[in-house]
Amino acid sequence: MNLDYLKVFVAIAKQGSILAASKALDIPKSTVARHLDQLENQLSHQLVMRNTRHLRLTAEGQRLYHLSESIIGDLEEVEHEMKGQHGSLSGRVTVAIPSEFGVKWLDESIATFVADHPDIAIDCITSMAPLDPIRRDVDVSICYHRGKLSDSGMVVRPLVSMRSAVVAAPSVVADHGRPASVQELSHLPCISTLTALQANPWHFIDVEGRTIALDVPTRYRVDSSLMLIAGARAGIGFAIIPYEFCKESIAAGDLVEFALDLQPAPLEIVAIHPNRQSISTRTRAFVDIVEQQLRARQDL
Repeated sequence: MNLDYLKVFVAIAKQGSILAASKALDIPKSTVARHLDQLENQLSHQLVMRNTRHLRLTAEGQRLYHLSESIIGDLEEVEHEMKGQHGSLSGRVTVAIPSEFGVKWLDESIATFVADHPDIAIDCITSMAPLDPIRRDVDVSICYHRGKLSDSGMVVRPLVSMRSAVVAAPSVVADHGRPASVQELSHLPCISTLTALQANPWHFIDVEGRTIALDVPTRYRVDSSLMLIAGARAGIGFAIIPYEFCKESIAAGDLVEFALDLQPAPLEIVAIHPNRQSISTRTRAFVDIVEQQLRARQDL
């Protein structure tokens, strides 16, 4: 069996069309179609049902795809590993990062990574809403996380931990006083998230080190750290925010930080891979750069 033909077939199955496969492989559409025909002739089976509108795998095509996807991936990884040993990284990395966080902290480091490795291609999805790395075909997601991380079977690499602070505007303190316990917050106006941080940023650490989730009343739910801070400064309610993000507002007197009976759970920044097979040399190198940048920012 010709491995070049098999690689083309796997690309067609992944991309969903001959045209998309030709773009992904950077070869002419006619070459993709010809290689598919040649593979089908070699195997004496039709692998793809195709007409003017749709393309789908036959039963034989589905079986071949399931058997060969990992083989092609392993061969490509061997190639990238060998090139990586000589200081050269190549291939495409699809990453997802929170939009505001990525722009503020990672924009230059990601651009430098691509500039330093001419054979690397980056597809970067920026979104504050959580993504399904498997459905979106993402190699790695850089995510916020607070509290207990759900056991999804994915591979999680911790990057940095950021201290959280419970804060409010002076006008909120004037209206509601200074809470001394976490439970008091459950009866006070608070700011929360809509989908980010599993739709509840309010997590605390008890004296035994366990994570405690708190349900709070809210009429302002946002998946934007900038809008969260703006809401807190405007006096909408109490907020739990990474100290790094709000320390200037605290220093200026626009926000007041509270010492409660339990410590706010830190905001963890993690890299999430769909599975171990997705952790290629180029993906690992990308995450290394992200971690270095985040730790450097923490040390400022």
